[in-house]
Amino acid sequence: MPKTALVTGSDGFIGSHLVKKLEQEGYEVFGMDRFQAFESDVTNKDHWKQKLLSIKPDYIFHLAGHLDKYYEGEGRADFSKYLDINTKSVALMFEVIVENKLPIKKVIVASSQSVYGEGDYQYDKPLEEWEDDSLAPLSMYGASKAAMEDVLFTLGRQYKVPCVALRYSIVLGPGQKYQDREHGALRAFVDMAKNGEDVITHEDGQQLRDFVHVDDVVDAHLVVVENPDADYQVFNVGAGKSITVIELAEYIANKFGVKARAGGKNRINTARHSLMNIDKLKKLGWGPKRDWKMAVDNYIEEIN
Repeated sequence: MPKTALVTGSDGFIGSHLVKKLEQEGYEVFGMDRFQAFESDVTNKDHWKQKLLSIKPDYIFHLAGHLDKYYEGEGRADFSKYLDINTKSVALMFEVIVENKLPIKKVIVASSQSVYGEGDYQYDKPLEEWEDDSLAPLSMYGASKAAMEDVLFTLGRQYKVPCVALRYSIVLGPGQKYQDREHGALRAFVDMAKNGEDVITHEDGQQLRDFVHVDDVVDAHLVVVENPDADYQVFNVGAGKSITVIELAEYIANKFGVKARAGGKNRINTARHSLMNIDKLKKLGWGPKRDWKMAVDNYIEEIN
């Protein structure tokens, strides 16, 4: 019988790529997403029960999450929504698993580099973020992901369900929603450039970011899913090298024949620099095979 997998957030950017890859690897894949014809809400225990009892998956890839516009002091705050979707959903999933004694082989969740917050510095230079660094998130998104990891490993160990948390850096590539300047530099910069505008960064553009191709992120899931050495572990998933935001802006600007410049707008609830160490995951045989320029090119090719 084929191995079965449930992917939450299956219609999303990373989730849709993961579904395709799992199917190519011979898994029978089922999706759980609020945008499906029969909406599946990860904050609804009955929806979890319906999915898990009908599918009885071997593996669960929990990628569904909430990342909205950062609250800037206007409009309605939705802090609790982060906890409901990013944290409580894991508890609800385990409630169904435990109550029904489901023999889940492994649960893999999507966490985030944002759990580290600003990170550490030495002589005013940012240091790489390692999995055993202390966590100091700057946003409700990061805080909810850190809490999610605590819930995951507490329940996973208590009920002997192997689990893994993958902390993504900034994931780029085809499949990202176009024309969304509020969520991600790639989409914002390409939207500006396609409209003939200057590509404008926040602040001075010298912020360091680790941009990783979505296909490399998907490959990381396949590396940890059936490897017992990954059980109850956290792994950074990034390119392992960082570039400045202005480098990304200039590369995109050149594609469309416009200019790139720093705009000075302040960042909201985000770290100045983000550098990820990926040695731990490399020891399991994974490594990034594509660079950030390929991710940008793939994205532009798709939307043109």
